[in-house]
Amino acid sequence: MGVAQLLLWAGWAGLSHHPSRWKLWVVVVGGGLAMLLEIYDFPLFKGFVDAHALWHAATIPLTYLWWNFIKDDAEFRTSVLVKKAK
Repeated sequence: MGVAQLLLWAGWAGLSHHPSRWKLWVVVVGGGLAMLLEIYDFPLFKGFVDAHALWHAATIPLTYLWWNFIKDDAEFRTSVLVKKAK
């Protein structure tokens, strides 16, 4: 399901001319790389960190960037609607 979601968002980002689509590309590529940590799990490294912990750490900046894209998208679509209404 994660791969399907990433492919759908990559398709949308590739076809769209959204001004903040670069953020979406970073989330798609970063999410794909983070997903590899879940798929190719490795045990604890020096007793402190494992692949799952790194996956959780990687999702923190990706989530921030994702919601930043959502905010930009809402502002962009609202401005387009306001321009059409005038």
